[in-house]
Amino acid sequence: MEKIRLIRELKLHDFELYKLREGFYGKVICYMLFIDYKRPSTLKDFPILKNIEDEKTFGRSNYIKVLFISDKELNEEVKDEVISIAGGFFENKDDCDWNCFFQTTNHANFIKLLESKSDLLSFFEEILKELGFCTNLSKIPTEKFYYLSQD
Repeated sequence: MEKIRLIRELKLHDFELYKLREGFYGKVICYMLFIDYKRPSTLKDFPILKNIEDEKTFGRSNYIKVLFISDKELNEEVKDEVISIAGGFFENKDDCDWNCFFQTTNHANFIKLLESKSDLLSFFEEILKELGFCTNLSKIPTEKFYYLSQD
């Protein structure tokens, strides 16, 4: 597998968005969105563990969701690699649970994300809205993207 390059597209207090690309100029593999819920994790965050873990003792002080968006189903090797990349951001956070979800969008939508910052922000604003976060990503002034953080 070719090296994967991370390009940060957005950094806010509760969210970070990265584009993952094959090599320096290769094709875009997916987008990786970190959502910091800033609340204790629960079994609802890990549906696969229901009836396995004890609801009373399960959880840590914080929960972060990682969402990968691509235009096609990623193969297992790529999934393992991008999960490993996400893990590098969280492995030193001792009292933090995190998990990953994969979602696909049609190719035409995905191309629009690559071509327009406005379309990119609107798309992820909708995803965050579906997850219960009210944000105005599409209202972030262009000048804010000159800096490391868009807060």
